[in-house]
Amino acid sequence: MSLFVLFLVIVFTPVHIHVYYGRVDANDHLVLELSAWFRLIRRKYEIPKLAIKPTEKGPEMVYKMETLQQEKKKKEKVDDVTHRQVQTWYRRYQDFLRRFRDVQPVFKHFFKRIRCTKLEWHTAMGTGQADETGALTGMVWSIKSVIVGVASHTLSFRTMPRISVQPVWNQSLLQTQIQCNLRLYVGDALLAGIKILLRTQLNRRRKWQTAAGKA
Repeated sequence: MSLFVLFLVIVFTPVHIHVYYGRVDANDHLVLELSAWFRLIRRKYEIPKLAIKPTEKGPEMVYKMETLQQEKKKKEKVDDVTHRQVQTWYRRYQDFLRRFRDVQPVFKHFFKRIRCTKLEWHTAMGTGQADETGALTGMVWSIKSVIVGVASHTLSFRTMPRISVQPVWNQSLLQTQIQCNLRLYVGDALLAGIKILLRTQLNRRRKWQTAAGKA
């Protein structure tokens, strides 16, 4: 009985995800925080340093990641992302889509179970030229509208997104801040994992039966 109660507690445990990204001129700051049980369980990933450096093989991204657990720094990692690594990740992503094409409905249903309780995206920008700033402002508005529209069809929004683009006419400036709060239940993630596992096993069995029939 106690194990069943513990299972129910775990299944109905909400996990809160907070994402923050800020850019002021050339300085970037990225934060990802996971928490549960009124923040008694909390893990935070922070990238206080994020920069792009030019190389002979193309631009590379250099970052420093800090992992914090219960307000204590657990580890720190300094690394760079090369153009070759990005290509490798993209190939793996394409391979993942090919392998798991049959489970895409599972992912679609799972993402709809994720609640977005806050989405704010504010940008202040200018090029120093009024005409260029006006054109760029309209372009950024369009891009933001498309991204927010796709997100609203993918996730379950519990509040209206707040976005803004503030043109700065008399100087060259780029400042942007994105804050997003998500909530999902452990049970939804477990159910999606079980469905993916069952569909994967079923597809393997079908392929094996097809190959055996041809033989």
